[in-house]
Amino acid sequence: MASAHRSRVDLSDVAVVDNHCHSVLRDQRLDDVGRWRGLFTESPDPRARAEDVTSTAFYARLISELATFYDVAGVEEAVLEARAGQDDAGVVGRMLAAANVEALVVDTGLPDPAVALSVAELAAAAGSRSASLLRLELTFQRLVETCATYDELIEAVHDELQDARGQGWSGWKSVVAYRTGLGIHRWEDYESRIAFVAAREEVVRTGRVRLGYKPLLDTLLHLAFSIAATEELPVQVHVGYGDPDADLLLANPLLLRGVFEEPAYRGMPLVLLHGCWPYVREGAYLAAVYGNAWLDLSYGIPFLSRGELRRVTSAALGAAPASRLMYSSDGAHVPELHWMGARDGRRLIGEALGELVADGDLTTDQARRVGERVLRDNALALYGLDNASDTARLPALP
Repeated sequence: MASAHRSRVDLSDVAVVDNHCHSVLRDQRLDDVGRWRGLFTESPDPRARAEDVTSTAFYARLISELATFYDVAGVEEAVLEARAGQDDAGVVGRMLAAANVEALVVDTGLPDPAVALSVAELAAAAGSRSASLLRLELTFQRLVETCATYDELIEAVHDELQDARGQGWSGWKSVVAYRTGLGIHRWEDYESRIAFVAAREEVVRTGRVRLGYKPLLDTLLHLAFSIAATEELPVQVHVGYGDPDADLLLANPLLLRGVFEEPAYRGMPLVLLHGCWPYVREGAYLAAVYGNAWLDLSYGIPFLSRGELRRVTSAALGAAPASRLMYSSDGAHVPELHWMGARDGRRLIGEALGELVADGDLTTDQARRVGERVLRDNALALYGLDNASDTARLPALP
C-alpha cells in the first residue's frame, strides 16, 4: 500500500459535509472506562464491550490519534485523563473545530434528545451549518401509540409527513433494516390492518410499540416514499453494519431493488448508509445503475481498520459515479467519532484517488475534483445547503 501513500491526493484543506451523523451527549464526563469503551463497539456482549473492543484495530487507532491530539503518552489511561481535564464544551468544541466541518446533516433519532445537544447547539460548537433528518420509524411508532384505528393512522402519517421542508426537515431516515429487513413489499389492505391490530395490542400491553410488524411498517414506508418522491426529499436508509438487532442477511441493499424500480419513486433520492459494509460493491452497483441511488461512505462507524476502509473507498470509487458518493462519519454520542471520521475520510479518499491517478484512470486535477465532490459538494447540493435544486448544477469533472 506504500504506492498509494506516495501518490495520495492531498484533501487536507477540504472542509467536509458530514452527510450522516448524530448529536453528542450534553454530559461528556465518561468516568467509567467501560462506558467509554462501549461507545466503540456494536456488540451487546458485556465482555466484548468491556475488554475485547480494546484489541480492535479501530480502538488502537483511536487511542493513538487521541494521544497525538492531547500530546500525551499513547495509552488509554493517559488519553482519558487528558480528556477528563476539559469541561464538556471544551471536549466538544475542540474536537469539532479540529474536524473542519462545513455542515452537519444530523439524524435526530439518536441519542435521546433529552440528554443530547440540539442540532443548533451541535452546529454552533462545530462552527458549521446544519440540516436535520426525521427518523421515520420513531414517528410511525408514536402515531401507532396514539391512533385508535388503522384509517386514523394512515391519515395521521400522511398529515405528519407533508411539507417536510416547511417543517424544517432536510430529509428522512429509515432503520427498517433493524426492524423487518430491506425487502420492502406491497401488502393487501387486510394484511396491513391485521398487523396494525397486533401493534395496538402491544401498545395496550406495554404502553409503547417497537414497529416490527412487517406488513404495517412496509405499508407506512411506501406512503412515506410516495410523499418523498413528490417533494424530491432525500431519504437515508440504514444498510449493512449496525446493531445486532439487524439481521445482516436482510440488510443487503440489493433487497431495495423493488423500491428503485418503482417509477413513482424516481424523484426520491435514496441514500444507502455505512458504505453498505460489507455489501459495498452491491451498493456501488446500485449507485451506478439507478439515478436516484446515493452511496454514503462512513469513516467513523463502522469500526474498521484503515485498510478495510480504504478497500471500501476504492471499491466505491471504482464502480460508482463520483456524483453519487458522499462522505460521513456517523459520529454519535462523543465528538471523537466526528473528528476521526473527518481525518480518516480525507486521508483514505485521497489515497484511493491516488491509486486511480497512478493507474491512469484519473488525472491529478480530476482526482482533486472528485475528492471535493465526495467530501463536500455532493451533499451540499443534495440537502439544499447550497441552494442548488439538484446535483446537475455541480460542475463536471475537468
